[in-house]
Amino acid sequence: MLAIFPLITLLLLFLIWYNPEQDWRISYLSAVIILGSLIALSTELLSLMNLINYPIIISFWIITNLVLAGFYYRRVSKKQQLFSLFSFHKITILSGLILGGIVVIIVLVGLVAVIAPPNNWDSMTYHMARVMHWIQNQNLAHYPAYYSAQLVHPPLAEIGIMHLQILSGGDRFANLVQWFAMVSSLIGVSLIAKQLGAKQEGQLLTSAFCATLPMGILQGSSTQNDYVVALFIVCLAYYTLTLMSHKVISWPIILAIASSFGLALYTKSSAYFLSFPFLVWLTLWLWKTKKWKAWRYLFAVLLIGFLFNIAHYSRNLEVFGSPISAAEYSDENQSDVYSLPTLISTVIRHLSFHSDIIRYLHLENVLTPITGKVEKLVYIIHEHILNIDPSDPRITMPGWTFRVHGISFNEDVAVNPLHLMLILLAILIFIFNKNLRTNRISVNYLVTLISSFLLFSLLLKVQPYSVRHHLSFFVLFSPFVGLCYSQILKPIPLKILTFILIITCLPWLFNNSSHPLVGEKSILTMARNDIYFIKRQQIKESYNEVAQIINQQECSNIGLSLGWDPQYTGKIWEYPLWILISEINPQKDYRFSHIVSPENYSAKLMDKSPYNELNYCALIAIRSSKDEPIEEIKLKKQLFVEKWSKSSVKLLLPKKSRNRK
Repeated sequence: MLAIFPLITLLLLFLIWYNPEQDWRISYLSAVIILGSLIALSTELLSLMNLINYPIIISFWIITNLVLAGFYYRRVSKKQQLFSLFSFHKITILSGLILGGIVVIIVLVGLVAVIAPPNNWDSMTYHMARVMHWIQNQNLAHYPAYYSAQLVHPPLAEIGIMHLQILSGGDRFANLVQWFAMVSSLIGVSLIAKQLGAKQEGQLLTSAFCATLPMGILQGSSTQNDYVVALFIVCLAYYTLTLMSHKVISWPIILAIASSFGLALYTKSSAYFLSFPFLVWLTLWLWKTKKWKAWRYLFAVLLIGFLFNIAHYSRNLEVFGSPISAAEYSDENQSDVYSLPTLISTVIRHLSFHSDIIRYLHLENVLTPITGKVEKLVYIIHEHILNIDPSDPRITMPGWTFRVHGISFNEDVAVNPLHLMLILLAILIFIFNKNLRTNRISVNYLVTLISSFLLFSLLLKVQPYSVRHHLSFFVLFSPFVGLCYSQILKPIPLKILTFILIITCLPWLFNNSSHPLVGEKSILTMARNDIYFIKRQQIKESYNEVAQIINQQECSNIGLSLGWDPQYTGKIWEYPLWILISEINPQKDYRFSHIVSPENYSAKLMDKSPYNELNYCALIAIRSSKDEPIEEIKLKKQLFVEKWSKSSVKLLLPKKSRNRK
């Protein structure tokens, strides 16, 4: 129950900021930004003192809530708050049904998030694994890691998970960080729609559009971080629009913009290209308003934004020589050539991922699916017009042959065909509707979103997983869609469209491939430990057996040799080892540490305290099928030899030296 502390903090912040004369959603977003800032800054401070542990984290939340409760009691009239807080605007029956449908989506995604443990591939290899290392080490400092994603990527989403993990004593609530970001994004985009000029029906459509995104539904019950970064970009967009609606520049709004910017960067590196066009828009507006005096506001935004990230930058610089990314990620992610043809190529291929509209609407028995035809068209355009290979490794993930995704229930590659079609139609509506075109702020908002997408397409290679990054664009386009359709459709057709969005998203609520609610592998009937392996049944038995054997040893310092590739690799699942070994004997204080290749970027950390002082009593070695098998590992003067193996998992114990006579 202690995991409710952050929610109490959010509620207190909301009540403190709540003003009955303004929209409650404004106070909510303010509370979200302050909560995010508290978590980020306090954790970095505690990390410096090696104080990330149960007593300190519990104390932090208790003290924070006591201070906020005292502040609320002394500064705010509770009577006025309670009466004003529970007053609602009148809504029609149809609008109430739509709102109810959105609530059902939120509740079902939240239910899945609580029932099912994390089991996404990235969660098993780095999201949850890094959380366990931080809790064990009591700090956020980099450590020897076979998979550099555990170190290099911004940490905010996982820091939120870490707090819940410490407060609850397990991963029961780990998925709620993304779920919270989803709910908060729905509130944020509806508020942006209001700023753009959408009425109540348009704001409802905005929230429904966002809530029904297949990728969003699937990620809302996972421990990925795409929805978290989307939330803070939504906050950045909202506060930027708010500043432009004021005649006088407000420093509190500038601070909110800066915090949103900083928290977004602190969550995911994609925030750099997502936020940059908004900062350009802000710069142009400030220049128009303040001329040369604008520099101090921009300086404040950039300074505060980067201060949120300074500690993480320093950790990356020490290990990787770069504040943002490890060098080996360049081949995988960063485009090697920049030109108009390659930009057009990338845009076309990104959009083509979301082309399976026939299957999305379940019309395949009536109409022939066009996915294959779209893929052929993409290849024709590239070969005969652009003169580019769609799988060119300079603009495509090396080793991958470009193909168009079909409908998927996997949170890594799920697509949003209906939503893309509605966005493209909304842009056409906007172009040909005079009333919309004369809305200056909407024009600027659309240009900013398109610029952000073009920047993304220019800088990054196309991958099969690029659709995960698309989530933020779909979320940010939600207010624009709500505005455009509410402008040209009467209330009844608009609500019918909203109902169509809600109904067509239902399969993704129940058939999540990682967390299905129905079927033979329903999370309602499977054992929790079995759900971890729902996508990799073939490794479950070997992981369980090695955990049992480890617990039979008089052993607490466990070395993890999860590959010997000097380059980063996410092939090996680490997190289940932590869960299975610790769960058998929760009273035992295990310590896990990676054994890495000398060529690995983090290998230098093995020579530093405390890693150079560890005496391992057992090594768990796991190799992928492509790696050479391993029978022994030598660490310092100690030789570890194979004592047990099953499939790709091996247990190595110290070789006992024979006494000479």
